[in-house]
Amino acid sequence: MPTCKQPIVTNLTTDERDPANWPAAALQKLQRILNHSRTTAGHAVQDTFQHPERLMDAEEFVRFWNTTRMKAMATVGASGAPHIAPVHAEFVNGTLRSTIFETALRRRDLQTNPRVSLTTWGANGAAAIVYGKAREIPESLRESRTGATGGPRRTVSLEIKVTRVYAMRGRNA
Repeated sequence: MPTCKQPIVTNLTTDERDPANWPAAALQKLQRILNHSRTTAGHAVQDTFQHPERLMDAEEFVRFWNTTRMKAMATVGASGAPHIAPVHAEFVNGTLRSTIFETALRRRDLQTNPRVSLTTWGANGAAAIVYGKAREIPESLRESRTGATGGPRRTVSLEIKVTRVYAMRGRNA
């Protein structure tokens, strides 16, 4: 599985990122979330994501999610204004992890409202949407690559408790 050059979670093996090597309970939990999300979705979401030939199971979803490079993460500020930005996010041993910059507005948002939405997409219409509650992992602050200004930057790590997932394969080409 391809991975980002600056991993979200450091010191992990490829096996820990591969859902085939996870404890069965981790995939079963994610499958329950996928199933529940499908049955409780509104009409528009069901109409989009419920094509039987395009449904993903938990392992397929994780492989798709972990091999797409960028995701978009949305948070909501104290004033109710939404904030969205590209992030790296991956599942590791059944847990969704992400990083955000130390100074990101979204980090402040999460201090008052932990709810997040993430999405990613791939070839031929493959797509996934994940909802959850994020928490900052204590003492996860670390140096990151420099930004456009050349100045130093730091990121913090997030753990996201997944509450809903919608995912679909791409159309057959």
